[in-house]
Amino acid sequence: MMRLRVHHLLCSALYTGYGYSEDFCKNMQTVVERLWGEDVLEGEEVELVISPDAICKECPNLTAEGCSLDHNNVVSKDASLAGKLSLTTGRSYVISELLQHVAKNLTEEAFEKSCHNCEWYAKGLCRYEMLAEKYQKRWLTV
Repeated sequence: MMRLRVHHLLCSALYTGYGYSEDFCKNMQTVVERLWGEDVLEGEEVELVISPDAICKECPNLTAEGCSLDHNNVVSKDASLAGKLSLTTGRSYVISELLQHVAKNLTEEAFEKSCHNCEWYAKGLCRYEMLAEKYQKRWLTV
């Protein structure tokens, strides 16, 4: 079962090939296809976590202490986002049900609080409207 940080529910939806290294990008693409591809396995589950996950494992910014980019503030970001989305960390979710739940519960406030200080947000690679549209088209029409 794949482990996934809560904020990666947002990042994975709008991933466009940018990343911290070539290995990171290859790994991220694999995770994105697993979550967002047309062939999401029926009943496949992910465990939501507030610690390094399937995406972080290839990140050059991952240290033994956690994320070196933000002095590991990402833990509180994940916990806050989980609360805003009414999700429980440490719990397993069926991917399709989880992403449908996010599509129904995502707000602009939750997005902005989670993403406003991210470098990919600053570069204009993600916006709430883009994310909400992607979630709605993919997971609310299932």
